[in-house]
Amino acid sequence: MSETRFTSSTKLTLIWIMLILLTLSSALVGYFQLSGLYIVGFVLLTVFIKGQLIIDHFMGLRHVRGFWRYAMLGFVIVIPTIIYTGYILSSR
Repeated sequence: MSETRFTSSTKLTLIWIMLILLTLSSALVGYFQLSGLYIVGFVLLTVFIKGQLIIDHFMGLRHVRGFWRYAMLGFVIVIPTIIYTGYILSSR
């Protein structure tokens, strides 16, 4: 069995393609004017995944411990949570 090893350039390219696909999925939601609790949850989930990928791989904070990593992760978690909570409360 051959073991496939990715270079850092290949890995970043695959992550970049994943970011593009997530962005396109969110754009399609807007293009087709979809709405609803699950759609908003999906879009905010894509925001979380994209933020996590950018923080870990493009900002280089994957192996960093301490304030900067937690501050960035907090931003990616707290802001979509506030938006989702506001959406839920406004739909009642």
